[in-house]
Amino acid sequence: MMTYKNHEGYPDPTQGKAIKAAGHMPTHIYNAFTVLNNTAGLLGLEITGIRDKKTKKEWKRGG
Repeated sequence: MMTYKNHEGYPDPTQGKAIKAAGHMPTHIYNAFTVLNNTAGLLGLEITGIRDKKTKKEWKRGG
């Protein structure tokens, strides 16, 4: 497992977890994305991104 290190080279697990979580899709968004992508797959389509209308945050997925 790779650990995040601060600018001085010391391990900084708190900051490392925050950086890792920042780019990940929250579970409730991922669940909705999966359902949409599976449904689209039945029609030969693929959902490649999703955006939260309230926060405007976007997540991209490739296939």
